[in-house]
Amino acid sequence: MNTKALRTAKKTIRKQHLPKSLEERFISNGLSHLLDGVYSRTAELLAENSEAPKALYTHLEQILPCIAFYEALVKKTGSPSEALELFDRWAFDDLERIAAIFRRLMKTGIWRKAPAIFDRVMDKVFGSNAGFRSTRIEGAEGFARDMLVCPYFETCKRYGCPEITQFFCKSDDITYGNMHPRLMWKRTQTLGTGGKCCDFRLFVRR
Repeated sequence: MNTKALRTAKKTIRKQHLPKSLEERFISNGLSHLLDGVYSRTAELLAENSEAPKALYTHLEQILPCIAFYEALVKKTGSPSEALELFDRWAFDDLERIAAIFRRLMKTGIWRKAPAIFDRVMDKVFGSNAGFRSTRIEGAEGFARDMLVCPYFETCKRYGCPEITQFFCKSDDITYGNMHPRLMWKRTQTLGTGGKCCDFRLFVRR
C-alpha cells in the first residue's frame, strides 16, 4: 500500500464522525496496534470505490472506514456480537458533540424551519445522484419521506456486514432526535434494521 493512499485513508477517517470516534477509542483502549490494518483496509476500500459518483463517494467516505474498523474488531474479538457491542459503545463520541451544536443552533429559533430545511437537504445530499431513492409522503405534516434504497445499507451488504448499517441509523437518531423540545423526530423502521423502508418524519409539535 503506497504512502499517499494511507495518508488519504487517515485523513478520511479523521474528517468523518463515526470513524474519527472509533480511531480515538482504539487508541484509548490499547488497540493502536490494529490501526495500521484499519488504515490499509480503508485505503483498499476507497480504491475499490474510486469510480463512484462524487455525490455517492461523499457518503462512502463515512461508510468504508466503518467497515474497516468493524472487520478489525471482529478479527480481534473473534465474535461479531462482541464487535457490534464495542462499535455501539465507541462510534458516537464525536457525533454527540455535533448533536450538542445542533441543539444550541435550534435555540436561535431556526427549529421552526427545520422540517422545510430537511426536505431541501434530502434532495441535495440524499438524492438519486448519491444512490438513494425516496418518496415524499404527500399530505403529511412537516418533513415526511420514505427512503426505499439506501447506499449505506447496500454498501454494507455488499461487503458482508449489513448488520453495521444500524449504527448509521442510530447516528441520525443521536443527531436529530433531541434537537429541540418542539421538534418531533420519528421513525418506525429502517432498512438497516430489517424494515421495508426508512420512514423519516420531522415535524413541529402542536
